[in-house]
Amino acid sequence: MHQTLRKVSIPLIMIGCWSFNAYADDTMQHAAKEFASAIQNPKELQNLIGDDGLIVIRNFVTGGWGKRGKDIRYSLQKRDVALDGSFPVKGEIPVVLSLLFAESRKKGLDAEFLTVQAKSNLCFFSKRSKKCSQFPTTNDAINSIAEAISDIKLGTVSIVHLSSDEFLYTEGEAIDGLPVGGFAVFSMRQGRYRLVALLDLR
Repeated sequence: MHQTLRKVSIPLIMIGCWSFNAYADDTMQHAAKEFASAIQNPKELQNLIGDDGLIVIRNFVTGGWGKRGKDIRYSLQKRDVALDGSFPVKGEIPVVLSLLFAESRKKGLDAEFLTVQAKSNLCFFSKRSKKCSQFPTTNDAINSIAEAISDIKLGTVSIVHLSSDEFLYTEGEAIDGLPVGGFAVFSMRQGRYRLVALLDLR
């Protein structure tokens, strides 16, 4: 069932975000380079995923412009992520990493990133407890991405700072206030940035 998006994100997922520092910026760039390489060589993708696994979301935020499919949300363990970078959807075309990030697929490690600061100091996970909270609902996640990229100029490939522990990697854009395109969410896990979610927003 299509979900109605609100224009503001849920305050709860903004709790506990930390400030930026030079180390965080360097490690974000390193993680982004690793991801760009994995887009070209999907066998590397499993190495970027932590013990918490990966969430894969496809959502037709625009209504699909008349070509709507079904909204999906998968929770996968690292070992279950296909080595070809695709995520099957029964009866429909799969979610394909290389199609979500076509420019990165072409350039790999040579991809150039525009690094931008999110409009608000957003984050997807609460840092109040030592254990990471669960990834938010699909609707909340989309609203947070929309708020993060609103009123900022994105490049062809962008790194969007959310907090010192989280960032977005995207080739997407905002259309009429809605995030459209491929978005990858990274969060600090086990001492390094890990890929925690992929979103195919249409």
